[in-house]
Amino acid sequence: MVSPARIAVRGLAAGALALLAVGSSVSGGARGPDLSPSPPPAGRPCALRAVPGVAMSEGFPDQVAHDAGQEFAPSTGRVRALTLLIDFPDAKAPYSARDRYDEFFPAVKKWYTRASYGKLDYRSTPVLRWIRMPRPFSAYRIGRGYGWDAHTEMMRDLLKVADRSIDFHGYDLVNILVTPNAGPPSDQAVLSVTWTGASAATTDDGAHLDKVSLIYGHDQSGSRVLSHENGHDFGLPDLYAADDFAKTDLLAGQWDTMSLDWGLQGDMLAWHKWRLGWLTDRQIDCVTRRKRATYTLTPIEVPGGRKAVIIPDGSTRAYVLEVREAVGNDVDACRAGVLAYRVRTDVDSGQGPVTVTDAHPLTSACDFSSGAFNSLNDAPFEVGESGGDRAAGVSFTVLSHSAAGAWRIRVTRR
Repeated sequence: MVSPARIAVRGLAAGALALLAVGSSVSGGARGPDLSPSPPPAGRPCALRAVPGVAMSEGFPDQVAHDAGQEFAPSTGRVRALTLLIDFPDAKAPYSARDRYDEFFPAVKKWYTRASYGKLDYRSTPVLRWIRMPRPFSAYRIGRGYGWDAHTEMMRDLLKVADRSIDFHGYDLVNILVTPNAGPPSDQAVLSVTWTGASAATTDDGAHLDKVSLIYGHDQSGSRVLSHENGHDFGLPDLYAADDFAKTDLLAGQWDTMSLDWGLQGDMLAWHKWRLGWLTDRQIDCVTRRKRATYTLTPIEVPGGRKAVIIPDGSTRAYVLEVREAVGNDVDACRAGVLAYRVRTDVDSGQGPVTVTDAHPLTSACDFSSGAFNSLNDAPFEVGESGGDRAAGVSFTVLSHSAAGAWRIRVTRR
């Protein structure tokens, strides 16, 4: 029985700066999802557990399953990536392998260093030559949302020409930078994709290609397309709407690189940073009882301080408050303030597991950032503004913002 594989595919809709996603899985037999997550540990009541059967669930993995499985790469400590560059007989690289590699590094390493507060030491080991694939690009039937069969064919052919000269052992993930002239231009179709959870090919000495990110074309987001794809290697879902991309502006908008990786707000949500181990439990205020209290948060873009107030709502939902400012990976952010959003652990990648609460639903902001998808750019709550989630029994008011960057919020859970 083949273990489940997770695919995250990005595609650009003609005439719009948009991403499309396709969720897929490979398994030995059809079975419906088991929507019964295990309860969170008594000492971590806000760390909602992943829901079995949900593609890249937003929940925390069960520790036993986490220790036993290797579906995703580690997200703290030293993470080693093997980075290869490929071209094809009908799409020969137009410039050097070094030039292509420099489009992504050291930028991706620096992005993850900032996002993780130095807790992820990203090490890319490149093979700085073009690896010529044995068949033309057209033979692989690569298009937006291409399937597992095409991926396995490509990976097996890659090993035919690279296995003897490259040692694939000892790496947590593999990046494959495809010559940018293979396939249509990125303004027609963005083909970049990540596969994790099942091995598409195995080297002669037993190394598995089971966590692979492939980057095609010249993406609007530049190096951040690889930051996004590697996010899947670490277990994060797509936050954009896979089936109706226009709905992305009603979900997470530009507030996480796992949503719109070209967005002005290019960092990750506090929920993701906590899941990945970049935030400690002490940096999270978990509200499980009925109470009214005042909390002080510091921006997620900078290290130190409390980073989020989380209010769980049952076993699969939580409401989160965090602070975003125009610094670090969010240096181009449109608005500063308290960002509020709902997390659902029972919703598949690409189906809306995160929904941002819009503090200003009648307006958009920074419309220059995208042809669409700007209504949530002014989503943060400013001093004096109030919001909440009626279904979860939560309300809050932003009380103050100090010159030192501390935001005080009064939260009521009924």
